[in-house]
Amino acid sequence: MMTEQNEEQVEQVVETEESLSEVDQLRAELAEATDAKLRALADFKNFQRRSVENEMRAENGGISKVVRAIIPAIEQMNLAIGHAQDDAVAKGFEMAKDELVKGLADCGVTTICPEIGDKLDPLLHEGMLRQETDEYEADHIVQVLQQGYQLGDIVICPAKVALSA
Repeated sequence: MMTEQNEEQVEQVVETEESLSEVDQLRAELAEATDAKLRALADFKNFQRRSVENEMRAENGGISKVVRAIIPAIEQMNLAIGHAQDDAVAKGFEMAKDELVKGLADCGVTTICPEIGDKLDPLLHEGMLRQETDEYEADHIVQVLQQGYQLGDIVICPAKVALSA
């Protein structure tokens, strides 16, 4: 039969197994907590990134809306400058237009100024008409009818151009 010493050894083995299972359980809980912390950190970083993107998208959307409202006034000033009989009036319109364009540039808006002979870029240019010419191949710009405007990668208003046929 079992002696007292054997019983003590069996009890020690059982206690050791129980303590090992507690250690294993604590290790598993630690691993779970670490994983949960890493997931929460990754979720927070994604939230921050999306927040910054949404803020920039909202800001650019607001600027684009204002620019779309101002562009017709700039084009009217260009027409007035072209038709002004008085140099002082033309100079006044030119100064006012320059200030508007400068204000837009301060907000990150750039003008799209295609050159004669450039190939049509459908993302930046809008072909309004075709003209027969021997100087350029088809789909090249032969006349700039109106400048375009863009904010970063967003084309607010494409440049209006005449194309070679």
